[in-house]
Amino acid sequence: MSGSPSGGFASANLSWSKVDVLTSFQRLTAEIQVRGGRLRETINDPEPLFHLRNVSAEPLVPGAVPLTGIPEGLFNKDFVGGIRTIEPEPPPPDLVADMMRRYVMFQAAAFMVTGAAEFPKATEPSMHTEILMKARFFSILDATVTIFGVAGKSWTQPNIWVNRDLMLAVFLG
Repeated sequence: MSGSPSGGFASANLSWSKVDVLTSFQRLTAEIQVRGGRLRETINDPEPLFHLRNVSAEPLVPGAVPLTGIPEGLFNKDFVGGIRTIEPEPPPPDLVADMMRRYVMFQAAAFMVTGAAEFPKATEPSMHTEILMKARFFSILDATVTIFGVAGKSWTQPNIWVNRDLMLAVFLG
């Protein structure tokens, strides 16, 4: 293992995947270096940083700087509010076939995401919050993202992985 921030990735099966990244002040579009071809494993692994390339950014608040075509960079997972792949990924190999959906509202200091969370039908509803909190990033489907304090900054997307460490509250319906 090398001393670089991505030393743990040196022998892994690496590829690049186009993503949409939400922070408290900008929405990035870039390519992320992923292990094994899946965002879930990369975003939830213990590495604190991930590699980005071909980065562009849309400011979400006054004073944030737009970026266009930045060749490469590193990003700290602590400051990722949400992330999704632009192209759909195949279902994970551990996907349970019989799933149910529940309404979820995720609130952070600067944004909110509403949509649906999926759970195995065999689990008790009382366990659903614990299941969501198990991994650092969890998926919300059919998501609506709303930025607080900025008129007109809301959009929908098929899914987003939100950062539970930035959570003020999560509500299940």
